[in-house]
Amino acid sequence: MKARAQLWFALAAIISLGAGAVLSHVIEPGVRVEKIMLTTNIPALRIFPATPGPHPKALLAHGGGGSKEMLFRFGEAFAAAGFDCYSVDQAGQGESPQPFSITNLLLNIQESDRALGGVDVFIGHSLGGGAGAWSVREFGFRPKLFIALESDIHVGEHGPPLLVLMARFGEFRPMIETWLKAQTNAQVVVAPWTEHIFAAYAPTLVNAGVKAACAAFGKPVPAAPTAWRWRLLGLLLGITGALGLMFCLPEVHPRLARIRRFVVPGVLLLALALTLWPWVGVSPQLRRIPAHLLVLGVVWLALIGARRLRMPRWSLPVLTTILALCCFALWWWTGIFFFGLLFATLAISTLLLLPTATLGNN
Repeated sequence: MKARAQLWFALAAIISLGAGAVLSHVIEPGVRVEKIMLTTNIPALRIFPATPGPHPKALLAHGGGGSKEMLFRFGEAFAAAGFDCYSVDQAGQGESPQPFSITNLLLNIQESDRALGGVDVFIGHSLGGGAGAWSVREFGFRPKLFIALESDIHVGEHGPPLLVLMARFGEFRPMIETWLKAQTNAQVVVAPWTEHIFAAYAPTLVNAGVKAACAAFGKPVPAAPTAWRWRLLGLLLGITGALGLMFCLPEVHPRLARIRRFVVPGVLLLALALTLWPWVGVSPQLRRIPAHLLVLGVVWLALIGARRLRMPRWSLPVLTTILALCCFALWWWTGIFFFGLLFATLAISTLLLLPTATLGNN
């Protein structure tokens, strides 16, 4: 009877994971998505209206360590409002074949601008916004509207109209507020319950960007997109199904119990891969496998050390939680970006370690 119950539980978990994967691929009606190569070295995600054009062109540049999928929420909302959006991979990140360098980051903006025949709206998050602002000041990049999302806003006295989108708990907020004192052409919108990374998904900031762009180009402001809610529900269902499989699969058969340490992370990674497209970007990149293996090796050694010290498995997420809170307090007190970055890294690590706290095998 117990084995049969475990099978039914596994089936329900698989259904939940499958439903989550389906819902995670819901896109706003009237919006199309395709992967393209904007130039030889610049992979892009084109997000555009299904209705015939011409449409104003929007160039989207993600932040450091991200990918073109990270600004999907902005691209989807702008496409629903009638903009032809191109979210590009920055040099050395995502699927970009180029090495990471400041020179290549700046060249990406200029080459994308030329490939599109001019940019009407630029949306830059963090490092991407910084590269865009630098290009405006030094290289004649002239979008008709510059949207700075948690990024450098210094576009000069004669720069384009500027919309500043800030997160209440963003690492760059003190710096941005200082820059604002020197800007006279800026509108400012602050999202009250978000931070630097999640600013790229905050409905308050996405809707403010669409409203400003529609006003700049004489377009009616459409209803706020709702497809993102289905994708969020899909993520929750997918993770719920994954957790269920982590619990029950090792109990279905003794052979599965012996490989529990591989089943638990494998199921979690599968769920993330199925539910985070296209709005986060989790596609593995073959050229980065050596770096991933190095990180896995370090984590493996740390886990072996914890086991030798007879530390309980729940101690690792507790430790990362404490460190994350300490880094958050230091960042909030000092405003130093490094502590904010450590906080974000440790917070994400805690979320990934939680399944092992309850399901891992010593």
